[in-house]
Amino acid sequence: MDTISIKGLKIATRIGVHEWEQRIDQTLLIDLSLGLDLSNCAEDIVKTVDYAILSQVITEYVSQKSFKLIETVANEVAQLIRAQTTASHVSVTVSKPQAIKNATLVQVTVHR
Repeated sequence: MDTISIKGLKIATRIGVHEWEQRIDQTLLIDLSLGLDLSNCAEDIVKTVDYAILSQVITEYVSQKSFKLIETVANEVAQLIRAQTTASHVSVTVSKPQAIKNATLVQVTVHR
C-alpha cells in the first residue's frame, strides 16, 4: 500500500466548547495520510489524488462550519476524504495550537 500525505494544512474556523471560542476564528493544523495503490498512476493525475484539489475541498468544508470538538473535525474530514477519493484507509490528525496553557498544542488522530 502506498501513501499520500499532506502535513500542516492551516485552516481558520470557529472551534471550541466555550462561547467566546465560537465568536472568533482559530487556526487548526490538519495532517492527512491516505492509503492508495499508486503503482499504475503512470504520470496521470486521474489515477491518483489531486492533493491541491483535496486540500481546497477540506479547507472550504472546515472553514465554513463551526465545531465544538477537534474530534468532530477529524471524523468529518476523514469521512469527506473517503467520499472524495478511492483511499482504502485514511488517517487524519487535527491539532489545535494553544488549546491549553503550558502546551504547544492538543491533537486528535482518527483512522478510518
